[in-house]
Amino acid sequence: MKMAVKCVLAMSVLFSGLSFIGAKAMAKIDLMANRQLVVLAETNLLDDYKNPDSIVGSITGMQMVEVSCGLNESSCLANAGGKEYIRIKTWMGDKWIEDDNKISAGGYWETDRDITIVQEMKLYDQPNVGIYYKDQPPQEMLTPQKVHVTAMYRYLYKGAHTGRAMLEAPEWYRISTQQGQKWIVDPFIPEDKQKDERPTDRVMKLTGNEWLYDYPYVAAGKGVKATPGIVQAVARVQFNIKTQIYVWSKLRLQDGTYKWVKEYPLLENESGPLMEFDLVNEKITLRTATRYFDIDGDSSLSLQNWLQPGTYTADKVNNGWARVQTPFGWKVVNLDRAPLERPQGITEAQEIVKLTPETQTYYFPLTGEVCHQAGTFQDQEALSFEKWISPQGVHWYHISTYSGIVWVPEKPLQE
Repeated sequence: MKMAVKCVLAMSVLFSGLSFIGAKAMAKIDLMANRQLVVLAETNLLDDYKNPDSIVGSITGMQMVEVSCGLNESSCLANAGGKEYIRIKTWMGDKWIEDDNKISAGGYWETDRDITIVQEMKLYDQPNVGIYYKDQPPQEMLTPQKVHVTAMYRYLYKGAHTGRAMLEAPEWYRISTQQGQKWIVDPFIPEDKQKDERPTDRVMKLTGNEWLYDYPYVAAGKGVKATPGIVQAVARVQFNIKTQIYVWSKLRLQDGTYKWVKEYPLLENESGPLMEFDLVNEKITLRTATRYFDIDGDSSLSLQNWLQPGTYTADKVNNGWARVQTPFGWKVVNLDRAPLERPQGITEAQEIVKLTPETQTYYFPLTGEVCHQAGTFQDQEALSFEKWISPQGVHWYHISTYSGIVWVPEKPLQE
């Protein structure tokens, strides 16, 4: 199955400028930000913008076109007879199109994928923008279900030039339904968030006022009240929806099902789990071997003091850290990093690993800290003593080097 194309947004101007305003659809195109345009409906191609009769063909909608001049040029924009024109690239060479409500900024991509809809959504015959802005309001509703996506359209008003406007731009998805091709706007897509999930052993306290959901998303009527008590998350995820950042934890309930809880609610009437609290002879589980430290916040990568998986008495929890009783006295452990530093599924191995000048080694498989930069090793071999295969299929090997024990991927990781 083809993966949907994703658009990379410029984050350096994230919160500058004005927010997205749909009423600006007719604004003049800003060539500093909008190098590509979307043709919403059929529009004529002109050889000469000064001559409305110089039609040499047409472009059907929807499709994306590219403005023909460079970043610092202005020769792509023209005005004649009270109308605005834009010069674009075509298979016939540069041609002119009228800059009317059939043209928007943003992007349009054909795609082929299935997604899960987690809430009721309105079905539109066309994206409710530009030429279709005053179309009949949608009467049909889509209930939560799996749907097949055939296209994606990110709508920007023509004057958009800030990172905030890009983040707030509506995202439209064309889907196949029994009534034919329809459009939905800004669905929450859990499949896109799964890639950002990170395993964790974080301990938190539920007060009973929290709401639990099937997905990391507040869907109306889908939440259930939490049962009070100490819980241990199995994963966390952080992501943006428009300009708002969300952090969720995934919990495994006693019946074996999984639910999500929002860590930091945004509204006054919402409640989140406690992340800092004291315990009295409570037991917590280290699901994997975990490094221990003397103080909270210690991030010394070279310290390799490990506790084995098991149940330990804890007396304090502090935002992912916990103080536990160990054979070496009271120590603190970082429960967020534990499954990243020592992921489950590691096996013993005695395999030959080839090191080259391109080899980079890492302190741990999933945390990203480089121990040896490329250029450290000459062509040589090392004997591994452990192996781990990531969910993405990357083979990692635990080896000893002249400067300590490190992890090395079978092939250099792609940036």
